[in-house]
Amino acid sequence: MTIALTPHDESAQQCAALLFFNTNYNGDPMALPSTDTSRLDNTLAVIRTLRDQGSVARIDLGALNGISSATVTSISAELLQQGLICERPPETPRPTGRGRPKTLIELDPNAACVVCIKLSINEIQLVVGDFSGQVRHSEHHTVPTLTLSADDLEALLEEKISAVCAQQLKGFQRLAGICLAVQGVVSSQSGTIIWSPALSFRNAPISTRLAERFHCSVLLENDANCIASVLAAQPAYADCPNLVVIMLGYGIGMSVLINGVPYLGATGSAAEFGHSKYQPDGALCACGRRGCIEAYASDYALYREAVRHLTLFNSDTAYPSEQQMQALTQMALQGDPLAQGIYAKAGRALGHGIANVLALFNPDLVLITGSGVRGFEAMQAAMHSAIDEALVTELIGTTRIESCAWDRDMTCMGGIALALHATDAQTLLDSQTAREA
Repeated sequence: MTIALTPHDESAQQCAALLFFNTNYNGDPMALPSTDTSRLDNTLAVIRTLRDQGSVARIDLGALNGISSATVTSISAELLQQGLICERPPETPRPTGRGRPKTLIELDPNAACVVCIKLSINEIQLVVGDFSGQVRHSEHHTVPTLTLSADDLEALLEEKISAVCAQQLKGFQRLAGICLAVQGVVSSQSGTIIWSPALSFRNAPISTRLAERFHCSVLLENDANCIASVLAAQPAYADCPNLVVIMLGYGIGMSVLINGVPYLGATGSAAEFGHSKYQPDGALCACGRRGCIEAYASDYALYREAVRHLTLFNSDTAYPSEQQMQALTQMALQGDPLAQGIYAKAGRALGHGIANVLALFNPDLVLITGSGVRGFEAMQAAMHSAIDEALVTELIGTTRIESCAWDRDMTCMGGIALALHATDAQTLLDSQTAREA
C-alpha cells in the first residue's frame, strides 16, 4: 500500500500511521484508545531522536522526549519486532561499578532508504540515504538539462533512479520515498516545477509520474529548503528558531523557518527572495522580468557586469563556470577597482533585499551560503551599508547576519532528512503490514 504524501504534511502521515496503531488493539479500529495520536507522536519522536542522536538508552529517550519509561519500553518493543530498530551490547560498566550498564537502541539503517536527486544546471546528483539518515551512495551525472523537454526530464529521472535502485538498494527492506531538490520556483504541494534556471520549460508536474513508477512518496523541494533543514539542525544555530537562509549561486534562493518550521506559503513556493524587486524596470533577470535581486547579485549577473567592464572575461558565456567566478572574486579581493565596484553593486542589491526580510520576518539569524558565498567578503561592506540606509535601527534589532561555508552535498543531505521525516509514518505502516503478512 502506498500513500502519496506532500512535504511537511504531518496530517497525511498521521492518518496513514494510525492504521498501524489500529492493529495493536485486537484488530478492532473501534477499540483504538483516545491516546492514539499521542502514541503516534511519541513513536515518531523516538524514531527521530534516534536519527539525530544515534545510539540512545531507553531511559534517556524518555527524558529527551518527555515520555514515560513504560511508554518508551512499549514503543521500542514494537519497533524491534518490526525491524526498525536494533539493540547494541550494553555500555561498558560504569566507573563506580554500581548499577547495570545501559542497553542502547538505535535505528536499523537497512530498515528503509530514500533517494534524493539534486537538479541543477547541466548536472544531476543522486544520493541514497539509509533509515538513520546517512549517505550510502552518491553519484554525479553531466546532463544537458537546458535542452530537455518535460517528457525528456521525466524519462531521464526514471532511468537514473531505476539504475540506482537496481544497483544500490540491495539489503534495504523498502524504498520509503524520493526527494527531488530543484533550483528555482516549485510548488511542493502539487509536485510541479514552476520555473528553474536549469530548465527551458515551465509548469511541469513531475511528482505524480515518479510516484506511480516507483510506488513511493515523491517530494518536490526547493533546494534552499533542503539546505535550511541541514543548517537548522546544527548545534551552532540551535538558538535560532526563526532562521532565514539565503542561497547565493547561479541564481538566488531563500528559505524561511518560523519557530523551526519552513514557511511554504499557499502552494509551497514562498520565500523567492531572488525574484523580489530591487529596481523597477532594472536589469534583466533569468526569470524574464526586470529588476529582481537575482539580476544584480547572482553569478550570472556578476559575470554579466564583468563582461561589460573587464576585457579579460568572455562575452559569450551565459553560464559562468566556478573557475571564472573564482577569478572574478579574486580580482575584487586583491583590490581591482572595477571588480570591487561590481561586487559593491551586488552587495547593495543584496542588502536592500535583506532589509525587507528583516522588516517582514524579524529573524534571529540571516545565514548566507551557497557557492556564491565565495564573494561574500567583497559584497559585505556594501550590503551592511544598504541595510543601514534602508531600515531604522529598531527594525534591524538584534538579528545576526552571517555567512556559512558552502558544502555542495548539503542539498542532498537536506533532501534525505526531509524525505525520511515525511515518510516515517508510512514506514511504520509498511513495517507493520510486512510483519503481519
